Amino acid sequence: MYSLYTVFCCFILLFYILSTAVDATDMPFLNAYLDSVGAPSFQKGCNFAAAGSTILPATKYSVSPFSFGIQVAQFFRFKNQVLQLQTKGTYFLLAGKKIRKYIPQVDYFDQGLYMFDIGQNDLAGAFYSKTEDQVIASIPKILSDFESGLK
Repeated sequence: MYSLYTVFCCFILLFYILSTAVDATDMPFLNAYLDSVGAPSFQKGCNFAAAGSTILPATKYSVSPFSFGIQVAQFFRFKNQVLQLQTKGTYFLLAGKKIRKYIPQVDYFDQGLYMFDIGQNDLAGAFYSKTEDQVIASIPKILSDFESGLK
């Protein structure tokens, strides 16, 4: 069985590989969903990440209140708002205000690349208050909550 250190190093390596691959595409950084002041463009994507987030629901000791479940809910709210703008004709009424350059087309949601880099804060935070055996025992719950969010 691999040690937690080995698993953690693999996560870091995977993150580095993905970051390098994204940098190679010469795509712009994504605008943060909560930083939507000034009408940023979401044509290339949207960033729902928040530093310090966990997969498990936030507690009073959490660094960030935006757990994975909250981020998934924000994605669905964003998607529903975009679809509502486009299906009710509002999209075309506002086209004169150049809204088209700010929101994605409907088919972008099906064609999108979705990346997740989450879970390390669940483990890192657990090491402050739990034994290694307790941390290992919490991994199935973390993975189960992540799987539920993906569905």
